Amino acid sequence: MPTSPAPYPSPDRSDLTLTTAAQIGAALPHLLGFHPEQSIICLWLKHRQLVVTQRADAPDDEQFTDYAGALFAPVHALDVDEVIVVYVTQEPAVSDELVRALATDCPVPVRVHLHMRGARIRDCTPGSGDCASWRWIGTYDRQQAAACFAAPHTPEPVRARQAVADELSYRPRDGEVETDGLLRHRIPLDDLATALTTSPFRVSADVLWASVRSVAARDRVLWCSARMTMNDRRALLGSLVDALARTPPSRAAPIASATAVVAWLCGGGVRANAAIDRCLTEDPDNRMGTLIAGIVRHGVPPSELESLLCEMPEATLNSGECRVDEVRPSRYSPT
Repeated sequence: MPTSPAPYPSPDRSDLTLTTAAQIGAALPHLLGFHPEQSIICLWLKHRQLVVTQRADAPDDEQFTDYAGALFAPVHALDVDEVIVVYVTQEPAVSDELVRALATDCPVPVRVHLHMRGARIRDCTPGSGDCASWRWIGTYDRQQAAACFAAPHTPEPVRARQAVADELSYRPRDGEVETDGLLRHRIPLDDLATALTTSPFRVSADVLWASVRSVAARDRVLWCSARMTMNDRRALLGSLVDALARTPPSRAAPIASATAVVAWLCGGGVRANAAIDRCLTEDPDNRMGTLIAGIVRHGVPPSELESLLCEMPEATLNSGECRVDEVRPSRYSPT
């Protein structure tokens, strides 16, 4: 699907095509100018060329026929011959009735129905069934979309939020291949706890990258971080940032949530928000990510969060289990 001309020409723009679901998902924030949430997005095409992008809030009731009529009313005059419909939701599935209503009432054939949830996207066209595979919207897809859609002369502040988000994005080392069986730097939880309580802080990013995959290790890091000096805590944050940048999509939620908490304890609101975004993008159901997102959103002072963590008895860690709102789940995230 070749895209329509950009207001600011780019040398590579003429070669840009959106042929995969991941490429389409990565392009949506640039086509709209913001990251969509709970939305239905229609990419209207003419001879496979993008004519216009339309967005509407996802319906919150079951009047799908009325919704479809209102959604398609403004585009009847468009000279288009097909459309791609993308459902951006936090829910794990899209209502079959909604998909069928849009397919039935659409003035042109729907080329494909896509469901986007966080950093994953899949085909939800009627008949594809619930077995359609989720595809990750990878770093390469996002970088390619950003390079092709961004105005070439747009200034980039040195410490803008996007620069911080890029710092926390996946950046594998040259020649590094990750295999669970070859995680040479993973250490037992007791050894990790001992290393974290030693000052000055000496735990490498390699150890954190390999170890903070489990809820138990993540909680140990957070418990220890509240008891560190500020210098040691900042050193821990630096190692977490480095480790997070080496963690590929689908595995980053635990370490991203830990990075968010430690960043907030260090007074780094921008970095905490960027880490929260990565955590909840990759795992929208992550409970620690949701918890720290609420803390940041309500402006809970870092000192109060530190006090809460310091008041937590070590015994409550219990291999990753702890109380959240007086409930003791087996882990923070069910996935």
